Amino acid sequence: MRSFLTLAAVTVWSSTAVAAVETFDISPSLSATQAPGVWYTDRYAPAGFQSSFFDGDNRLQHSISSADGANLRPGAFTSAFYNTQGRKYDVDTTTNALSIDLYIDSAWASSGSRMAGLWGTTFDAGNAVAGYPIIEFTSDLATPRFRAWDNGVWVDMGLPTGFAYDEWYTLNIDLSGGNFNYSVGDLAASVSAGTSAYIGNVILQGHNTTDGVSYDIYWDNFNAVPTPGAIAMAGMGGLLAARRRRS
Repeated sequence: MRSFLTLAAVTVWSSTAVAAVETFDISPSLSATQAPGVWYTDRYAPAGFQSSFFDGDNRLQHSISSADGANLRPGAFTSAFYNTQGRKYDVDTTTNALSIDLYIDSAWASSGSRMAGLWGTTFDAGNAVAGYPIIEFTSDLATPRFRAWDNGVWVDMGLPTGFAYDEWYTLNIDLSGGNFNYSVGDLAASVSAGTSAYIGNVILQGHNTTDGVSYDIYWDNFNAVPTPGAIAMAGMGGLLAARRRRS
């Protein structure tokens, strides 16, 4: 598998392990099916997934539409499973960490619903699926909070110190020490990663409902980091810091 580095509007491919950095200055390549270098549909395609000017810069606008609620979807897609609507990107098999910036809209405080999540799929040494690390923002149960996935159970993380709506927060997933380590600001949670050996893809998810809802999610500064050993072998040790932060 080839790894990639995206800086601004330029995508550079190489055969060595590098950090993947996507600032969404241009709209990403989309596909309905899995292919190298594209964001392909996971579960059900969101209504929109493109670069858009927001909060002073180009960001990834991920749109959920009421027209895609369960009651209006085609018959094969009416189950709640397809209320999760996002896109997936395959990353290098040396990847052990993911991060992305997420804008927490003030409207999410009272939505009473799941809003947006950073997901990954991990694989074991035999390349079989081993886990699904997830960190998301939700307001279900009338409690706005970040939470992490622990092999079938949600772990509530709360809100970081100084939290404010209409601000950007960096969501982090790190696979190390046999654990999935999650963090947002000064929040942290750690759960067993089982047999996971590497992260094989990233998934950006939004959530629709039975009757249908419409809202936009804004993402920025996606980063997929290979293991330090893989970078050293590739002679790319300084690339871990190759991320342009924006807010």
